[in-house]
Amino acid sequence: MEQFKYGPLLYNTSESDNDSGNFYWNGLPPVGYDSKGIPIDSKGLQCLDAMQCPLHPAYIADHGNFEHNQFLEVDIPMISSFRTWFDDQFMEITDRALALFVLRWIDSQNELDLCSQALYSKCATMDLEEIIDIIWPSLKAD
Repeated sequence: MEQFKYGPLLYNTSESDNDSGNFYWNGLPPVGYDSKGIPIDSKGLQCLDAMQCPLHPAYIADHGNFEHNQFLEVDIPMISSFRTWFDDQFMEITDRALALFVLRWIDSQNELDLCSQALYSKCATMDLEEIIDIIWPSLKAD
């Protein structure tokens, strides 16, 4: 049986003997991918919870878990709020990887969103590593 992947998630299902993945999906097993690259089951339903998973493009971050970012001058999701989901899945992840997922979440928002506007206007000429370093100075790689 093919093992499906989405971002850092490598799916394990109840119908597979292969348990080398890192994400246990208890719904119908994935059989393919939708247009966004998210694994789907035989009914065409996504095998990723948009309400809970911060990796899902339609995820809505709880504004109670935002913090003001000095560089961007807007409120952005706290890295710790994204970590909670990974912890709940028993997955280890670095703070720099979480910062990348926060940036992807910001990028997936409406272009009129203040987070998106700030990111695009202040970081347009930077690469991802520079963006993470300037938005989260405490995560700077030595």
